[in-house]
Amino acid sequence: MSMNNKFIKNITNHDLMNRIKQSDERALEILFDRLWDSMYVLAFSILEDKNIAKDMVQEVWISFWERREKIENDKIEAYLFKAVRFRVYKELRDSKMKNYHRKYIEQIPTSNNIDDALNFFDANNLIHKTIDALPKRCGQVFKLSRFEGLKNIEIADQLGISRRTVETHISNAIKQIKSKVALFLWLFFLNFMF
Repeated sequence: MSMNNKFIKNITNHDLMNRIKQSDERALEILFDRLWDSMYVLAFSILEDKNIAKDMVQEVWISFWERREKIENDKIEAYLFKAVRFRVYKELRDSKMKNYHRKYIEQIPTSNNIDDALNFFDANNLIHKTIDALPKRCGQVFKLSRFEGLKNIEIADQLGISRRTVETHISNAIKQIKSKVALFLWLFFLNFMF
């Protein structure tokens, strides 16, 4: 059955998925056109590498087509975005990266539950974004303490500030991280309640 432009605009992703399960390549093309840009932006926002982000999204689409008959129709967009995030997680885990990234990725629990891994990755990503958004000196002190493992007195000597100032910066950083993570957890649990 061919699809005209008006029909294409009105067909739901759920209906497209039903057609894709019947190996309708045109339905796949329409869904691809609808979602590819958003999926790419998600991958790029984490990886910050255009080529790798494109490859990750392409791999998701290939896997999606190969597994089309086994995939549930409900919330196909959520399925595809989770698949992108999982591919990105695997790329970060397996690639050469900065030591502090590797340290956090290696702490991700091994689990067959993709949602657990993705939620951990989201929380970890939120923590790093919060650290990056800290005032310059505060972020610098926190990274030296937590990522480099320096003692407060060593940080104070290296930066030419008092040990009490170091402690204040670390305390402020932890407060900001806790508040962001608490909000993330609250939203996470709301998601499961409704």
